[in-house]
Amino acid sequence: MVTSPTKRALSHEGNIATLKRKKCAQQFMMFAGLWRDYMSAAPDFLRNSGISDRNTMVLRDPYDTFYERGVSSDISSSELLTEWIYNYLRKAPHIREAYTVGNSAGAYAAIYFGCKLGVDEVFAFAPSGLNRLTILMDAIEQAPSHTKINVFYDTRHERDTYFATQLGQSDRVKLVPSPEDEPDGHWVMIRKLERNQLRDIFPPYRAVDSAPASGG
Repeated sequence: MVTSPTKRALSHEGNIATLKRKKCAQQFMMFAGLWRDYMSAAPDFLRNSGISDRNTMVLRDPYDTFYERGVSSDISSSELLTEWIYNYLRKAPHIREAYTVGNSAGAYAAIYFGCKLGVDEVFAFAPSGLNRLTILMDAIEQAPSHTKINVFYDTRHERDTYFATQLGQSDRVKLVPSPEDEPDGHWVMIRKLERNQLRDIFPPYRAVDSAPASGG
């Protein structure tokens, strides 16, 4: 059963959208890529991915700089955005599990901020940003040991495969190539959404009264 949200909010020049559900112990933070991906259809994405009953945050980068300039005039760097999300989570004591999600540049952000925040699990679909690979690898190696990092990609996409395998050199990263019968291309997450497969990838719903304390 979908629980009623306690609060919806759009803030920081329209670039952060949040939905709070006080009975759910999980927080999903979804980073839109350079083409905004699912940001323009967030309600459909939340419903079709099976997480419409969770605490959610959808972020977009209006500058298309892999969130290095933040998301607004008052959150104007990746450091300030990390701090803002951290404080947001601290003010939500019912949150026991945190996850980051993204495709393409949004996947880069999901890994980067997921590692900086020490979330429970990262779901990165076709991450990109070759000239930022060193930054991402450093973030991965400095992440808390409990943070799990999943990288989904299509082996038929040469650039994505190179990026994924570079990340996969770290034993902190689990590589998940698309099956041979699923030609996903660069938009791996969108294709899996269309096939209703995200419901099987994301963790099941967890209520506040059944969730253990987070490892972070």
